[in-house]
Amino acid sequence: MKLVDLMMNDLVIFDESIRSKDELFSKLGHLLEENQRVTKAKKVIKDLYRREAETSTGIEDGFGIPHAQSKAVLQPTICFVRTGKMSDYTGLDGREIEWVFAILVPKKTSNIHLEILSNLSRRLMNETFRNQLKHAANAIEVIEIISKEESS
Repeated sequence: MKLVDLMMNDLVIFDESIRSKDELFSKLGHLLEENQRVTKAKKVIKDLYRREAETSTGIEDGFGIPHAQSKAVLQPTICFVRTGKMSDYTGLDGREIEWVFAILVPKKTSNIHLEILSNLSRRLMNETFRNQLKHAANAIEVIEIISKEESS
C-alpha cells in the first residue's frame, strides 16, 4: 500500500500557529471531519489521546507520527502537518516536534495500521527524505516528495 494513496492535498497543513498537542489533535479531528474521512472529530481526538497515553509518538529530528485506530474513521488516512515547535510534544531525542504524519485507520483494519506505520517509519529513517519534507513549501510539494520516495 502506497502512502501517497492515503493522502490528499486537503489533508496537508502548514500552520505554525499550532504549538501544542491539543491544538494539533483538534485541528486534525476537525479537518478530517470536514473532509469526510471521519464521522466524529471528538471521537478521533479522543482516540489519538488514548494512543498517545501509552507512549509518545514523537520520534526523532522533529518528526512525530501520532496514530490511532477508531470506529469513527471511514477509510485509512494520512495527514501531514507542519506546525510550530510544540513544547509538550517531543521526540526520543528531546527535540520539539514540528513535522507530523498522522495516521488514522478504521478500528477493524489492524494489519493496515501496522503496515502504514512500518512503511512510514522506514522512510523517515532516510535523512534526505526528512530534509526534503522540512523544506517543502506546500501540499503539492509534500505529495510529490512522498510519491518520488515511494517510486525509487
